[in-house]
Amino acid sequence: MSRRTRRGAATAVGITVGLAATAVGALAFVARRAAALYPAPATEPAPMLQRVAVPDAAGQDLPGWVTPAVGAGTRWAVALPGLGSHPLRHQEIAPALAEHGLTCLFAAHSARWPARRHGFGERETDEALAWLRFAAASGAQEVVLFGWSFGALLWLRVLDRAGPLPVAVRAVVLTGPLTDWVQTIAHGVGGGRLGRALGHGVLALLAVPGLARLAGQPVPLRVRPPVVTGATMPLLVVHSAADRTVPLATSRALVRAWSGPARLRVVAGARHGGERDGDPNGWLDDVSTTV
Repeated sequence: MSRRTRRGAATAVGITVGLAATAVGALAFVARRAAALYPAPATEPAPMLQRVAVPDAAGQDLPGWVTPAVGAGTRWAVALPGLGSHPLRHQEIAPALAEHGLTCLFAAHSARWPARRHGFGERETDEALAWLRFAAASGAQEVVLFGWSFGALLWLRVLDRAGPLPVAVRAVVLTGPLTDWVQTIAHGVGGGRLGRALGHGVLALLAVPGLARLAGQPVPLRVRPPVVTGATMPLLVVHSAADRTVPLATSRALVRAWSGPARLRVVAGARHGGERDGDPNGWLDDVSTTV
């Protein structure tokens, strides 16, 4: 091999390595942005709410608020918020749900400030399950699962888990549910094949030791969409057609794939997570026919 050939080969290798490093850096940047958490506005609990807690994986208390007093009812509504939302973001639904005989539990997950990043639902699913155990231990015999965005993802992952749950699930109500990280990342960058390729690349990077740390994750994560099979309880999904964070198409797919009764209510013009805000009575009317 001539000196010129060797120099050309070395240049090609250098360019390839440089492009690969650039691609990894770009994927790590997108992953860190997708996992970033920001402060949520402080929210004061209503006087009727009693503070409770369950431990997270690190042994720290995850706060929750319940009404009426713990153990007062056998039918519970357990609500999980989205990323960047306070657990009490939708606490005003409690009186209406109480009219349906539901004890309301507004529960936190660890994907909230002051944590810097979430675990794409992989770490937080056990926390959602811990709240179901808490409800069961407090007298709940059946629950209605309420989830917004990331909170909806956690409930779907709980339902996707093998083995019996600690309490029967009567119905599932999801608002702006985040069901597929690939599609969500793609939606955030404008969609298309390039967006989906970016989403797949991010999840592939998260699964690689070392590279996962570049993405801000302490351990590798093998992230996949939850697949709920054999569900017989009713499902209500409310999603905005103007959602710029989570694509409406993923909610359509979820409703089509649900084996039990399922319906989708499309809201016009609402921002992500704000589907209930524009028409709270309409949202409650839909919920009342589900629970």
